[in-house]
Parts: sequence; C-alpha cells; structure tokens
Amino acid sequence: MQSLAAQRFETFWSEVASLYSDQKLAIIGSDKPLNFGCLKNKHLCHFISNAKDSLKEAKTLGFIISTILNRSYDIIILELTKSRETNLGLMALAEEYITDGGKIVINGDNQIGVKSFVKNISNHWPAEKTVIKKKGRIVLYKKTTPSFGRWKKYRDFCINRDGYYTRCDMFSPKEVDKGSKKLTSVFSSKLFGEVADLGAGWGYLSKEALRLNDKITRVTLFESNHSAYLASKKNIDDKRATFRWASLENIRNLKLRFNHVICNPPFHSGHTKDIDLLRSFIFYSSRLINRRGSVWMVFVSGIYLESELKDHFDNIKILYKDNHYFVCQLLKPKIKRREYDK
Repeated sequence: MQSLAAQRFETFWSEVASLYSDQKLAIIGSDKPLNFGCLKNKHLCHFISNAKDSLKEAKTLGFIISTILNRSYDIIILELTKSRETNLGLMALAEEYITDGGKIVINGDNQIGVKSFVKNISNHWPAEKTVIKKKGRIVLYKKTTPSFGRWKKYRDFCINRDGYYTRCDMFSPKEVDKGSKKLTSVFSSKLFGEVADLGAGWGYLSKEALRLNDKITRVTLFESNHSAYLASKKNIDDKRATFRWASLENIRNLKLRFNHVICNPPFHSGHTKDIDLLRSFIFYSSRLINRRGSVWMVFVSGIYLESELKDHFDNIKILYKDNHYFVCQLLKPKIKRREYDK
C-alpha cells in the first residue's frame, strides 16, 4: 500500500511531469524510494540518503544513489523528516545545489509540521504550486534570492552535551540515550575478545566498552546510518575499533563469530511499526555470537518480546530493571552446530 507521501507526490507529479521530465533531479530526506515510483527515467534521478537499506532499494529500482549531493540539479525534491533541524539543514543543502531559477519541491505530512515549515519557506520564496492531500501538503518553489544559508549549521557535526560528535539526523544526537547508559553499567570488566556493536549509532556503547574492558581485542561497530557511522569514527580513537557502514542485511553472511554483542536496538516506545525491526536485531544478534558467547541488550519497558527471545536463546538473564528500562544478557543461542562452521 502506498504511503500518504507517495500518494501526494504521484498526484502532484502527474500534473507537472510534462514540464520537468527531462530535468536533472535529486531526492533528499526520504528513506522510501518507492514513494517516487511514478518517476520515469529513474536512471537520471539521484536518490540521496544516509540509510544503507534505502540506497540498496533505490538502486534496485533504477535510481542513481549517493550519500551526498555532489552536482547541481534543476529540481530537488525534499521529503520532510520527523526532525525539524534535519529539515532545515536539508533545505539549506537544496538551496546550495539547485541551479539558478531551479525548483524545489517540499512534501510532508501534517503530523511532522509541514504546514509551519512551508509557511517559513513561503516568507522568502513564493509558492508556485500547492497540493493539499492525504493529511499533508506538497509545495513547489522556484529558487530566487539566497535565503537559507544560516541553516547550513545543521549539516555540521557538533559536540553534544556529553562530549560526543553528533548531528541532528541520527538517534539521540543531543545526549547519550538513557537506555545505553543502563546497558554500559552492567558489562564493565565482563567483555573480552571480539565484540560486535549492532546498531552502533555514534559510538557511545563501543567507546565505553573499550574503556571499561581491557580484555577486548576488537570492537566492530555496525551502523546503517551513514552520518552516525561518520560520527562514530570521530568519537572513537582506539586501534581496537573497526567501523562498518552496514545494515542487518549486510551482515547476514558474516562468517566471524563474536564473543559478545552489545546492542541498544533502534525502536521507540509506542511505535509498533518498529517491532519487526526489533525482532530482526534479536535474530541477527543470536547469529553473530559463538556458542559460548552472549548478547547484552537493553529494552524499553513495555516493548519486551519474551517469546522472541526464547525462540533464539536458551538462557535469558535480567540484569537490571526499572519502570523505564531493563537490560538482558542472552546466552546459548539456538543455532544448529553446522551454522557455526560456515
């Protein structure tokens, strides 16, 4: 089923496609390439994203893919994210890379503030076309006078209140997530050998793991968000750290088995759409450790897939629990012997 953003864009593009079909086009802000399935000549369209899986999907659909804008475009489509600061930074980026007199298309849902965002833009550039549809709106602007350079600051990595480099387009950029702090409090002096940080973010768990466990020989950070991956390399200066920009799908056939996996999985309380992602993290963590290994994972209270854990581990230890978080050590993965020998 098409998303609301996709339905809006399809309606909009059906009305203007004949005018812009041969233009140089880029898409930013979106992690859903299928939202632009109505575009013809996808091999001429650049899909720009931080997300490894989104880029893979976009490439499969025929888009040119990249993590950055690196040329000028006649049209840039900005699909708004949930982060206001990220959207401001993307608008500044679009202004920088759009040709003089080029067009910018902004598409967003009401629930993430599209109305106020486009009102702000319209104070500087007059809207040429507006489509209000499917609980949101899509607006076409022509680039006129430079107006949004002050928002470039949101594209920069900055030191957050805990002393780490972060940027607004990643998880918990302003401070260390409380769940991660709970997790680090239980694995001090207990990790050794090869360690995997699954969904490593900007590197807090790995940096603490290295600081608190001198028997670690190597930590491999797996992170699918390219911005967070870059930030983690800025935050960790330790020869035992190895960084990999990779999604869960990328590690499916990884042959190396780890002594430990540490993980604060990317889900949010009340957002059931993320439960499948959580299940994937549980599954892949069980495949990454050796037979005597263990997974150290923190959960948000209220999102605890006990049956899922029991499907993949024979031994589940609750190490910490309060009204908001609990931390588990998961041991004895239920994997056939031959899987370890691959």
